[in-house]
Amino acid sequence: MNWLFNQLKAHPELAFFLTIGLGYLFGKLKIGYFQLGSVTGTLIAGVIIGQLGIHIGPDTKAIFFMLFLFAVGYKVGPQFIQGLKTDGLPQALFAAVVCVGGLLIAFGVAKIMGFDLGYSTGLLAGALTQSAVIGVGQDTINNLPNIAADAKTQYNNSIPIAYAVTYIFGTIGFAYVYSSLGPKLLKIDLVKECKDYEQKLGQKVEEPGVISARLSNVVRTYKVTGATYANKKVSEFESSFSREAPIFVTRMRHEGTIIDPNGNVVISPGDVVAIAGNRKYMVEHEDEIGEEIDDSELLDFKIEILDVVVTNKEYFGKTAADVIKFKGNDFRKNVFVRKVTRIEHELPIHQNLKLNAGDVVTLLGRLEDVERVAKEIGSPQRPTIMSDMVFIGLGVLLGGLIGLLSFNVGRIPLSLSTSGGALIAGLLLSYWRATSPTFGQIPPAGLWVFDSVGLGAFVAIVGLVSGPGFVAGIKAVGISLFFAGIAVTVLTALFSVFVGRYLFKFHPAILFGACAGSMTTTAAIGAIQETAHSKVPILGYTVTYAVANTLKTIWGAVIVFMLV
Repeated sequence: MNWLFNQLKAHPELAFFLTIGLGYLFGKLKIGYFQLGSVTGTLIAGVIIGQLGIHIGPDTKAIFFMLFLFAVGYKVGPQFIQGLKTDGLPQALFAAVVCVGGLLIAFGVAKIMGFDLGYSTGLLAGALTQSAVIGVGQDTINNLPNIAADAKTQYNNSIPIAYAVTYIFGTIGFAYVYSSLGPKLLKIDLVKECKDYEQKLGQKVEEPGVISARLSNVVRTYKVTGATYANKKVSEFESSFSREAPIFVTRMRHEGTIIDPNGNVVISPGDVVAIAGNRKYMVEHEDEIGEEIDDSELLDFKIEILDVVVTNKEYFGKTAADVIKFKGNDFRKNVFVRKVTRIEHELPIHQNLKLNAGDVVTLLGRLEDVERVAKEIGSPQRPTIMSDMVFIGLGVLLGGLIGLLSFNVGRIPLSLSTSGGALIAGLLLSYWRATSPTFGQIPPAGLWVFDSVGLGAFVAIVGLVSGPGFVAGIKAVGISLFFAGIAVTVLTALFSVFVGRYLFKFHPAILFGACAGSMTTTAAIGAIQETAHSKVPILGYTVTYAVANTLKTIWGAVIVFMLV
């Protein structure tokens, strides 16, 4: 065992990877709604292994952290900017109000408790569950003038201590308040409210990898015998059905020959039509159409399911239904919207669901039609393993250079720091890509590596470096920090609930999702959806998450300036 310890001390790169492995293993531990998570797990692993006295230079930590923040900006940029420009503005404003409230509550509690610069910043990071505050706070402290190097080291080592002490209750606390205590205080039946809202939307969200046996859109073949549609043009047949639930003639056996009809083809008695659309409407009009038959040859055509990133400005703010409406000569024919995904969360589809830049719309239909519509609304998201490293490298560089710019307020120089600049660069460049998708491709798996592993590596190094002083710090202020964290978490959670309900007057079905998004707490949105037996709360989560993720990261610098 001594041999292993000596090797880890002599080769810090090995200690680093051991920390990553153990950290992600610890992070999988789950009790009820609460899961330790890779960040906290990695920090704990780093602190334990760091007792050996592992040294890793600060430059390595900075590289991983900048990569992480660029990925965060890239992921939420389109939603953040579009949310500020459209009807998502109330949710964006709500997130900003809650974030400011959380900052002031954390600042007030820290002042009352007499915590120093490091513990106060860590309190904000943990109690408001924003890991990125650790790095931004440390960068800001390092750039402060007139503070001795030893004091900066002490403050920087105190931040992860306070974070670790307060984060666990922060996660549990927000999940409990938003899924249980909040609805009780407001006397809201969350299950009923979500069910009513779901019925209003007319659509449910399926679990990943699971679909209902009751398929809404199907393809069936009918032999046209009814007088209602015989001798009618294809366009007349299609226009007789609801635009909200359209039915298309995809192919037909016309006078014995299989054709791909246009709107002017006349349906003769005895023709067989393959129609695609809403199953309910087909069944209701079956007697008018004719007898359903099995024509396997007519049905032998390719169907495609394709994810498309919305990048055409014409569709920003348009509804999902607008995607399948006719444009020109049968332009949308044979295409359906299967689902809409925003910041990795699937949204319930309904007539008033408006699309934002960067949304992923999943199209379903005949291959050639899906390809045509995909090019119109945006950029097809086909499986790829390639990331645009030119875009990433120059983007992080540009952001870092912007972050170095500073101005003085009194004697204090204010700047975004290189890490904050990387975040802003990710936001702006990802929105630019959303409107010009010819560059900057980062596949989901690559983005996950930059996001999750970037933060995990940063936290691993933080844990390893601060490990020797961690135990002493816990003994000195651990109990007071723990209760201070409870105060910040609970007060902020209650503040967000009452502000959302009585000031912004959000519908109860989306209120708690908006609260969870404003605290960027994934565990909370999961608990809310489980309690509500519905995915509807996610409608309040995405815009607030994008705004809050950005603001709370910046708070890492703001709270330092407030306390100096």
